[in-house]
Amino acid sequence: MADRLQALRDALAARPGEPVPFDVLAAQVWPDEPPKHPRAALRTLVSRLRATEQVITEPTGYRLVPRPPAPCQLPADLPDFVGRREEIARLELIDAPVRAITGLPGVGKTVLAIREAHRLRPEFPDGQLYVNLRGYSTGPSMTVEQALARFVKALGGGPNDDYRALLENRRVLVVLDNATADVIAPLLPATPGCAALVTSRQDLPQFAQVRLGVLEDDEASELLKGMRVDGDTSELIGLCARLPLALRIAGANLAGRHLPDYVEELREHRLEALEIADDDTAVQATFDLSYRKLSQRAQRTFDFLGAVPGPDLPRGLAGDAIDELVAANLVQQNNDRYQLHDLLRLYAHARTTDDDRRAVFDWYLKHADGAEAELKVGFTRLLPATPDAVPFAGRDEAMAWFEAERPNLVALAEDHPDAALVAALRGYLLLTGQYTDLRTIARAALDSGETGQRAAAVRVCLAYLDWRFGEHRSAIEHSEHAIAEYRAAGSRAQEATALNILAGIYHDIGELGLAGEHLASAIEIYGPNGMTLQLIGGLGNLGLIELELGRLSSAEDALRRSVGLAREIDDWQDLANGLNNLGVVLAAQHRHADAEAAFGEALRLSQEHGLRPIEMSARVEYAELLIAAGRPSEARDQAERALELAGDDDLFIEVDACLVLAEVNRSVAEFDEVLRRAVDAEFRIIEVRALAGKAALLQDRALYEQAIERAESAGLRYRADVIRSGAASTIG
Repeated sequence: MADRLQALRDALAARPGEPVPFDVLAAQVWPDEPPKHPRAALRTLVSRLRATEQVITEPTGYRLVPRPPAPCQLPADLPDFVGRREEIARLELIDAPVRAITGLPGVGKTVLAIREAHRLRPEFPDGQLYVNLRGYSTGPSMTVEQALARFVKALGGGPNDDYRALLENRRVLVVLDNATADVIAPLLPATPGCAALVTSRQDLPQFAQVRLGVLEDDEASELLKGMRVDGDTSELIGLCARLPLALRIAGANLAGRHLPDYVEELREHRLEALEIADDDTAVQATFDLSYRKLSQRAQRTFDFLGAVPGPDLPRGLAGDAIDELVAANLVQQNNDRYQLHDLLRLYAHARTTDDDRRAVFDWYLKHADGAEAELKVGFTRLLPATPDAVPFAGRDEAMAWFEAERPNLVALAEDHPDAALVAALRGYLLLTGQYTDLRTIARAALDSGETGQRAAAVRVCLAYLDWRFGEHRSAIEHSEHAIAEYRAAGSRAQEATALNILAGIYHDIGELGLAGEHLASAIEIYGPNGMTLQLIGGLGNLGLIELELGRLSSAEDALRRSVGLAREIDDWQDLANGLNNLGVVLAAQHRHADAEAAFGEALRLSQEHGLRPIEMSARVEYAELLIAAGRPSEARDQAERALELAGDDDLFIEVDACLVLAEVNRSVAEFDEVLRRAVDAEFRIIEVRALAGKAALLQDRALYEQAIERAESAGLRYRADVIRSGAASTIG
């Protein structure tokens, strides 16, 4: 039977996502002696296959729903792992959905969990998820929401997908590292076939638990031998309390030293501390001993490293003394970046001074300001850059630096909220579509008590991001506050930026009068003040408003002017955006070939320059054109790629792409879901389009009238005219 099941799966997988006829399946499953009733036999096999695969019954056959690639987020297994034979045996005997490894700091919980997770990989072929929850970190712990977002994204889902629903019919292992008891439950899979492995300093009796103690004497000896410590190590092992982290540090300090002398020093200075039951005190004593053996320069560097809140750091920040720290096994090197173990980071953090923290912040701010200046994108700088910003050799180097340092920059902006750092990161994070990160650090900065123009800068970020996440009322409030602050300070360019965002918000919720009013105010500032970059964006938004008001010729004129100005100054960001919007207007005029050319150039530019938000939008708009041109399969491809790019970061694009798929699939249920989400988020134009699409599918005159009424109440004249035309051609 197993062979038959595999043959059936292979036959379905050969044509993923497509129905395979019954007779084809039967011939491949039973090539020699087909059963007397092949369809009944197939039904039996399919019912068994559905235990592990999603198989859909079609009128002509069966269709296998392809699974996304299985994610593997596990860190690498340690090559010098020793001991833990008893604990591994106990873990192997556990047959429970949740397995916990608990114990004191530095005892090796994570190392054992990673070893066990790699052993279990074959049992969980649909993926292994891993997250370090940083429950005991000096920096901010990872929230449940952040962890869930990462898991959903790894599983191929979007921001509104349910984590546990994505695990259905899959065998996935979830590793929750450094967890506190209060965050575990929401992250556990609740699906048969899945399992979780949790590490924590806290006791977790509610789960099948292995409590990890210190190493046995022979295991500790094996660990030291692996570090090339020769001689009688029994007393050293006792003085280190057989704590793995303490043994590793002692072994590093013994490199090139006489063992008896080192043991005598340890006995003299740290015996009592190493035997104290207080976990942190015992570990700190071991760290102190290692720290004292460093040169003064290396000590100073180690103290400084404690001020870096992110996961690793570059050599440029660490300095030349980092090599001594690596040799002492206090810092791990990974190519040109360096990491501290969690407990060593805690120890370094305790030694860090306010001057260290300020120096780290200044280093990152100066580099971020310098990198931001090289991006050459059309975002108005919301606050002045530091006068001694570090120069970068062009855009590529600046982008590479931002990509490498993003985790540290975001962690720093969370740990030390500051409007200037948010302003420096805004261009890069918007350009690459990292909306969640920008929203997090902007909220932290606003909550920290920023005032005046610094608060206004943060509010501009939040206005745009809340808009993209469908929180329009909050976005409007942020915009209005920012406009007032900038106007009072005479910061005209920044005021116009806030006005432009406010116009976009009102456009999307169908209040075109207010949208036009605010956009006109922004353009009045741009033109006379020589703000060409900003004027280009303003004209692009004006074109979209003119489109919705039914003035297609005026819309095209505004967008062609925007595109022309962008070409003149080689502003590829606004050029790509303008071409995308121009394609929308040309499509509205039924000039399909011209529209396709505009979308094609917009996509090429956005992909060449890494403009993820513009690429997402262009793919959705192009998909709409492809539907109108009778090319639904191509439309589906574009919409699905846009959804993949949107990930967790852009609700508007996600809902818009889902509307395209509802149109392609001719699905009433999908139209209803889009309608629900559009109404909830106040995406008025999408709501109107979804109503019209459902009306066309059902040929429902009442729905058409409802869509026309919604369009007219919002001043969407173009949409209302299109719907009337569609109603006339569909139901007369």
